[in-house]
Amino acid sequence: MTTPNSSTPLTASRTSPRRLGLLGGITWHSSLEFERLLNEGVNAALGGSSAADLVVRSYNFQQIADAQAAGDWEGLGQTFGQDARALQNAGAEAILICANTMHKVAPAVADAIDIPVIHMLDATADAILAAGLDTVALLGTGYTMRDPFYRDHMAARGITTIVPEEPVLGEVHDLIYGSLARGVVPDGAPAWVRGVYDSLKERGAQGVISGCTEIPMVLTADDVDEPYFDSMALHVEAALRFALN
Repeated sequence: MTTPNSSTPLTASRTSPRRLGLLGGITWHSSLEFERLLNEGVNAALGGSSAADLVVRSYNFQQIADAQAAGDWEGLGQTFGQDARALQNAGAEAILICANTMHKVAPAVADAIDIPVIHMLDATADAILAAGLDTVALLGTGYTMRDPFYRDHMAARGITTIVPEEPVLGEVHDLIYGSLARGVVPDGAPAWVRGVYDSLKERGAQGVISGCTEIPMVLTADDVDEPYFDSMALHVEAALRFALN
């Protein structure tokens, strides 16, 4: 099924895009995709040799993963906030956190800067509500699926998220961190993830959030019959609207 994302090029009221600051490298595979989509979107709107105006802080993901595992979210929030301020000082007019899980520290980032944080969860919630849905499956890292920051954010928008039960939830997390984050798709992984989603449909899911930027490596819109909400693509679309208008 096609995603609910806009399929028509965005119109622009500007002749050059606003500068965006990206907190990326979480992982570098997804960061490359963020940059590709942003550049293609700007070029489609403005033509010629136009491209996105970006300043990027790309992290060593191993250090991020170690801090997450140690539960040092306060330290991560401080680091991301400081780096967002540096991007603002470099001329960024808005900040993107290029990962679902790291939106756990979005409040710390927002507190550290004077420019907007274009929020991935809000972009995703907007698309879910526009599709007329209120209950969706959420597939992402263990932090995203277990921690209340994601489900509470969605609940505040009137959306219920359904996640796998243990031990399957942990197995999805291990797939992401053990393989997908390194660019490796194990044999049979796409079929297994489709089975996980099928079990969530039986529990009432009306569609699915690709709630980790690596999930499209194993589950795409073509793999499901219900609406598929690609958080990365929706985030990019929101960023392009800001940059071009």
